[in-house]
Amino acid sequence: MLEFNLTSVIQLLNFVILLFFLNKFLFKPFLSTLDQRKKKIEEDIRKAEKIREEAEEYKQEMEAELKNARKRAEEIIQNAERRAEEFLNSEKEKAKQEAQKIIENAKIEVENFKKTAIDELKNSAVRLAFLMATKILEKEIDEKKHREYLVKMLNKFGGEQ
Repeated sequence: MLEFNLTSVIQLLNFVILLFFLNKFLFKPFLSTLDQRKKKIEEDIRKAEKIREEAEEYKQEMEAELKNARKRAEEIIQNAERRAEEFLNSEKEKAKQEAQKIIENAKIEVENFKKTAIDELKNSAVRLAFLMATKILEKEIDEKKHREYLVKMLNKFGGEQ
């Protein structure tokens, strides 16, 4: 059975005082610290979750940007290839036209040279014929016939030029 005496009451009072002090100076600060840590951890978890969501959104944006950049790069490459091909074709055409002009000019130059050579040959032949005729005629024909023959030869060779 339970007996209540002064020692029991003092011990009970001591125990209650001890509980009061432990509660005030140990349990409440300890529990308060635990609550603060719990709140801080929950807040950090919320922040981390928010940052993760933002990172996921940023990742999706970057993937979309990368996809657009690749698409633009492909368009730029295709455009550059098309321009290069057009430039190459136009330069080929210019080169063909230039080669044709050079060939035509060369043909004209050859024809002109040919005409010049033929004209010089004719002139040389006329001079040579004139000199030969003069030499022959000096010996065989008198002055009057000599002039008539020279005029006839000059008309004949002069008319061909």
